[in-house]
Amino acid sequence: MNQSIQIIPSLLVDSEDQFLKNYQGLEDSVAMIQIDIADGVFVESKTWADPAVIKKTVTIDCELHLMVESPMQELKKWQAVEQVKRILVHYESLKDLRAVMPTLHAYGWEIGLVLNPETSIDVLEPYIGDIRRVMFMGVQPGKQGQAFIPETLNRIRALKQKHPAMIIAVDGAVNEQTLSDLIAAGADAICPGSAIFGNEHTPSENVQRMQEMIQSLTV
Repeated sequence: MNQSIQIIPSLLVDSEDQFLKNYQGLEDSVAMIQIDIADGVFVESKTWADPAVIKKTVTIDCELHLMVESPMQELKKWQAVEQVKRILVHYESLKDLRAVMPTLHAYGWEIGLVLNPETSIDVLEPYIGDIRRVMFMGVQPGKQGQAFIPETLNRIRALKQKHPAMIIAVDGAVNEQTLSDLIAAGADAICPGSAIFGNEHTPSENVQRMQEMIQSLTV
């Protein structure tokens, strides 16, 4: 079992105020956050994400989860934001991923591919040498609070068996109820949203509780 599972809180917000409240509530509990960027086209929802605000206010590393129809266009806005270390691009959003891979590499960010629940892991094979990370969606992308799709666990196991060195992250319905199964399946990183920001506890308290769960499950 992976004993160094990373918690990367997923910030899916519709305003600057909500972003700042959630981010500040994390205090110093995590080393990285995930910024969800949704355009209302690739997925139904539309989110707030302003590169200038992130550049000015965020003091830790960020990864961008691009739930957008035109990821290459979106990425141009973030070139000057040094906090961005990783981009997560949906396989389903690019008609010719091979053609844009050199451009993605040229940005200098770590590249991860995201798969929607219905997308076969077999589509990853041509790009294994180009990526370090795969993120599985445990729900349909774009909305928080959905029920976890159990088949996600089989997909994690299958990819881990095929490519043991690949870092596997999971986004969507990551919470205290699904955590033990995700760890057992082989997840290396989890990206909780509602479980961190959607209850009466502070985000940092929720992160601490999840860290304690991970520790108890991986000893």
